[in-house]
Amino acid sequence: MPKLFWKIFLWFWGAMLIVNCAIIFSVLSIRSVSEQSRAQSMMSLQARKAAEIYESRSPKAFSDDLRDFGQTVDMHFSLYRPDGSDVLGKPTDATTRLWISEAAQDEKTHFPRHYGPPLMLQATTGPSGAKYILSAKHASLPFAHFVHGGVGTQILRLLAVALAVALVCLALAHYIASPILHLQSVSRRIATGDLSARVRPRLTSGRDEIADLSRDFNLMAEQVETLLRSQSQLLQAISHEIRSPLVRLTLAAGLAKANSAPESDGLLERIETEAERIERMLSQLLTLARLDRGATSFPRTSVELSSLLSDIVSDASFEGSATKRSVILTHADPCLVAASEALLRSAIENVIRNAVRYTRESSTVQVSLKLHNTAGQDLAVIHVTDEGPGVPSGELSQIFKPFYRVSSARERETGGTGLGLAITDRAVHLYHGSVAARNRSEGGLDVEIRLPGLPIPTHQVPTADGFLTNALI
Repeated sequence: MPKLFWKIFLWFWGAMLIVNCAIIFSVLSIRSVSEQSRAQSMMSLQARKAAEIYESRSPKAFSDDLRDFGQTVDMHFSLYRPDGSDVLGKPTDATTRLWISEAAQDEKTHFPRHYGPPLMLQATTGPSGAKYILSAKHASLPFAHFVHGGVGTQILRLLAVALAVALVCLALAHYIASPILHLQSVSRRIATGDLSARVRPRLTSGRDEIADLSRDFNLMAEQVETLLRSQSQLLQAISHEIRSPLVRLTLAAGLAKANSAPESDGLLERIETEAERIERMLSQLLTLARLDRGATSFPRTSVELSSLLSDIVSDASFEGSATKRSVILTHADPCLVAASEALLRSAIENVIRNAVRYTRESSTVQVSLKLHNTAGQDLAVIHVTDEGPGVPSGELSQIFKPFYRVSSARERETGGTGLGLAITDRAVHLYHGSVAARNRSEGGLDVEIRLPGLPIPTHQVPTADGFLTNALI
């Protein structure tokens, strides 16, 4: 459960609980004083009557009258002399004698503190002038008293109040926190590329500040979506428009090279090289534009990743051999992923070619694919490590942004456009994966790509090369 919800709930619950407890204790205190006053009046009157009956009737008749009256009010009555002895000769314990001696000092009603049914003692003077002390004790057993009165009653009342207040505060906290949490969820969806995400109409239809915020948020989201869509469409249109004259430029350079003097070959080759570089950049820009439109631009199929990675490594190693650099596949677990094979190939190729571009001469780029299982979910993890100079630690997260270059001069020398890793990042995230880079302690860069895997059908058996015989699901 979100922290904001619990903060609101606990603050409201605590405040309401304190207020309700204060009200309950105030009411109980007032009622306790009122009940004590009534008890004193009753005990004073009953003590006089008990003394009169005792002096005017036989002990047995007095005992019967006392028992009958006690049954009508659910209490046990006993009459004592000031020395603590029972007038009917019943035994008296030492604690009771002490209470009786204290009560005999005046004619106020005494309420001795003890565990058990409430006890009241009232001193009085009989018709003969003799002094007596009447004891009144509730007939309920201690456990029943704990449940039905006294401390037990207060505890049950507090628990009932706490539960009722908690239910009210839960509803109140949900009412306040729910719109905020929904706004947070929508903003995260927009941040991950879902530009169509909007706050639900139920929140925007109100007349409070949260409804105003929701409407403003939707307006902002619509404007952001419009701007980004327009930018993407403009980029795509410009890329398409530039491609036609670029093709003609390349063709003209080729024709001019065939009919030019030998001393002009270098300049014409330079024109062809720059034209090819612009062509690659346009292709990458179009790919980025398509990625901005979402997964619908790249239909997904079941791709056998280890076989695809083997082909990419083979091609990259062949290309790298011209500059005395090699690429090897150190490990490849059989693995299936749901993706566009062309897009996934481009994403992985960008990382491997980037590693080949920067690794030192006569060194090896190592590529591995391992299948992990986390909480029942297969996860394909690709590592591409080189032996180059690495990247400053503060710029590791920046290299996946479009047109970002650690060293502009070096990028130009190696023919980079600053778009390859950006395409990798967006393509991997399109398939709910992740890509990250870190500097190795022994030197060089390690790029890790994580992609959710698909379950491999049981009828597929790895071949001697370690690849699956069938990649279809």
